[in-house]
Amino acid sequence: MGDAPEADAPAEGREKLQLRYGEEGGEGPLLVFHPLIACLLAGAAAGLAAFALGESTYGAFEAAGVSRRFQGIISDLPTPAARDAAMARGAATAYAGLGGLLGLFQGLAAGLIRGDARRGARGGAAGLVLGTIAGGLLSLGVLPGALKFRDRSSIDPILIGTATQALIWGPIAAAAGAAFGFALGGIKLAPRFAAFALGGALVATLVYGAAGAALFPLAETDRPLAAQRGARLLAHMLVALGAGAAVGLALTGRDRRPGRWPWEERKAPDDAGPATPAAS
Repeated sequence: MGDAPEADAPAEGREKLQLRYGEEGGEGPLLVFHPLIACLLAGAAAGLAAFALGESTYGAFEAAGVSRRFQGIISDLPTPAARDAAMARGAATAYAGLGGLLGLFQGLAAGLIRGDARRGARGGAAGLVLGTIAGGLLSLGVLPGALKFRDRSSIDPILIGTATQALIWGPIAAAAGAAFGFALGGIKLAPRFAAFALGGALVATLVYGAAGAALFPLAETDRPLAAQRGARLLAHMLVALGAGAAVGLALTGRDRRPGRWPWEERKAPDDAGPATPAAS
């Protein structure tokens, strides 16, 4: 009986990753959760937890008022710069929590899909760190200038607000996607899933811009943090679920591709017959 071609043999030392959903038999782990369901559940958990965390600190960074006298009337209102700085600090706290928790839960979801708790723990820890840094630093770096530009520009504030939110929410989701890819198959997969999660967050941002203005017309949804609790919950859930859905669909969609994903080993067809003996 002839030997199998060398191209079909798995490389030495390479891990085999087989994802199966409810099938009996075979070599790969039998998964309890479909990847899309696992990623959506992780996104929902992260969104709700981050919302609860953000609500516990909402309003903690009020800008101090400055006494002014105008036409004999004394007012005690904060300056625009102080108000914007306080809003940036509040958003940094909220979105550091969203980024960290989204990265944590998506990393754990990848470990669940792989059936490897150690990978999930590593990916979740990486996502927690990356997401927290992305959410906090981007808010502090982007928002002061964006808020000043919004107040002085003649461009529609909703457009400016949506673009600003995309600059923060997109990298937050990308960090979570990178953590998912790292936990699933190593550092080489991180950019792929980061890109998918980024796309999901950008779609969620556009949906929030339209839905938030329609459902919460008085909540100032173009601001970094909306003035109404329901609008803030909507923002957290859309970003977290958008990133989770994009990551889950990127993985489960492999069966519709003509080729294999980079981490999948070539499998011999089930109906392959015995090899023909080589002619003497």
